[in-house]
Amino acid sequence: MLFLLKITITPVLVALMSLIARRWGPVVGGLIMGLPWMTGPILYFLGLERGEAYAANTAVGVLLGTVGIAGYLVVYALTARRARWPVSLGLASLTYGAIGYILSGLNLGLWLAAASGVSSLCAAFLLIPRAPDPGGIRYLPWWDIPMRMLATAALVTIITFSADHLGPELSGVVATFPVIVSVIGTFTHSQWGWAAVVQLDRGVALSLQSFVVFFLAVGWLAETVGLIWSFLLATAAALLLSAALLASTRRQSKRSREIKATSP
Repeated sequence: MLFLLKITITPVLVALMSLIARRWGPVVGGLIMGLPWMTGPILYFLGLERGEAYAANTAVGVLLGTVGIAGYLVVYALTARRARWPVSLGLASLTYGAIGYILSGLNLGLWLAAASGVSSLCAAFLLIPRAPDPGGIRYLPWWDIPMRMLATAALVTIITFSADHLGPELSGVVATFPVIVSVIGTFTHSQWGWAAVVQLDRGVALSLQSFVVFFLAVGWLAETVGLIWSFLLATAAALLLSAALLASTRRQSKRSREIKATSP
């Protein structure tokens, strides 16, 4: 059931987020992308099947996974200016795997895992360089969105079956690989250039703070208020933070345009 959920919902999410990024730019696309679109529903169904304690414990592992994603974003962004997407994706994936494997052997609590996620994402946002605005709406070929969806479905299938044949530590690392970020990032890099994917990665690093808030709330509340209420409260907290980040980013962008317009 979970495999069918991944194989059907994830490509649709990639299509929707790609359209958002195409319409409003890679920064807004990155900010939307950081919400727990796929991991949240999957964890909810696992919680229904295995109980609130399992959901709370799994939330800790997901929070640790954000440290690996932060490393992925930094390496991809720094490599993208000098290399094409296959090299950038390869080095970023190796970084994610190395960090995830190291952290999987540690027994960290919920709050320490959340603090590690927040600090690593802040560091990633600061380390990823600013890039010039690549422009507004892009008109891409008709096959672009279907190809993104097909690539997503293929990647989810490979990851799912690989995780089933690995040990518990490696399977956890592989199963939490940032599929949506990888597919949209590589297509953005290939079609829009390095500046667009760097802006996308900065937006994702910022937006993933909402991701951390969501799973912190689930891990903290699942065993006390129940699965449904913990997910509702976590969703509300994540959406509020994401909306605040989006509004702040738009204000900064508007201020930058006004400064450029008034400068000689």
